[in-house]
Amino acid sequence: MKKGNAQKERRDKEQRIRGPKLAVLVARRTSYGLPFEEGLLKADRENRVIVSNKRMDQALIGSEEWKSAKDGQPGWTGTMTGYTQPGERLGDTVEYVDPKTNIRWVFPVPQSFRGEKDCVLVVEHPDFTLERDGNTRIVNAAKVGLVERFPPVDGWYDKDSSYGIPSGDKVKPSEQAVCLSRTDTRVAPVVRGNADYDVRQLVGLFSKPSTGLGMIVEAK
Repeated sequence: MKKGNAQKERRDKEQRIRGPKLAVLVARRTSYGLPFEEGLLKADRENRVIVSNKRMDQALIGSEEWKSAKDGQPGWTGTMTGYTQPGERLGDTVEYVDPKTNIRWVFPVPQSFRGEKDCVLVVEHPDFTLERDGNTRIVNAAKVGLVERFPPVDGWYDKDSSYGIPSGDKVKPSEQAVCLSRTDTRVAPVVRGNADYDVRQLVGLFSKPSTGLGMIVEAK
């Protein structure tokens, strides 16, 4: 990245509206929502920060805070992820083609994570941008994290401490656990939120990026 672009990106991040509360940026209950790319563009235009999966977890589980932003649920979080099929080792990239749009989503794999398997690449908004190259969307991330022991099948699991992503062996349903829904391979953010208790604990890693969903942002 050129020095001038890096400085501009740093200024943009410093000017973003941040805070401990939740606000609806894109409604889902009163409209059809937006595909992730459109929601991301809207958030960046308005200098907002899309709430993370972990932040939504705090609002949804053991709290009534989710009600203050229920119109934005279910919605895209700012927790962008990339994972491969169970047992497949990471190469240079994780790639996923949205079957609705045929857009190819690419998550470059940091050198230190190549060769890992049964894991999830993670980066939080606003620490990533989407590079558009024809029908390809490339996730350009400032800092990528890794969640190990990503489960191969849907079910109830404990969550990792950094991002709230399901990890480890299956557990019994409880208020401390979350319910994973995944597909084979995917590059897209985590989806969270609904009014039903069990669905509020659902960590959605299956929705296509083209799906119309809500979006909740941080607020002062």
